[in-house]
Amino acid sequence: MLKKLVSSYCFLLSISAFLLGSYMFLGKGAFADFPPEWIGIMPFSSWNSLALFGMIVFGIGNAGAGIYGLLTKSQKVFLLSIILGTWLFLAAELPIILIGEWYLPLVFLFLASAIQVLLGVIGLLTNKGEKRCGKNLSY
Repeated sequence: MLKKLVSSYCFLLSISAFLLGSYMFLGKGAFADFPPEWIGIMPFSSWNSLALFGMIVFGIGNAGAGIYGLLTKSQKVFLLSIILGTWLFLAAELPIILIGEWYLPLVFLFLASAIQVLLGVIGLLTNKGEKRCGKNLSY
């Protein structure tokens, strides 16, 4: 049950990454103009490059983790969830470190990454507890 929840959450984050990346590519709303003060400081010089990075790492990465979790009996999806959640947390922290400013969307990214890491940790701890008790882990 928890494995399916973690896999589903990975899919949700994947869809969100592709949706946000699409908004960046279209240049609508908050993504109309790339902040000029970010150029030369941030590792990206346009919304398009940032969108492409997010779609590849977080979109494809989370989709792969979700598929892996649903199609295999392996419990490695919990570890993948922790890794991807940590990467999201670090990526969200980058503007704070480099520019020294907080932006409202970062709060949502921190929350999403914390949930993903927490689900992965709970899954690993639950899995170890079940192995110690000798329960069958096949779903």
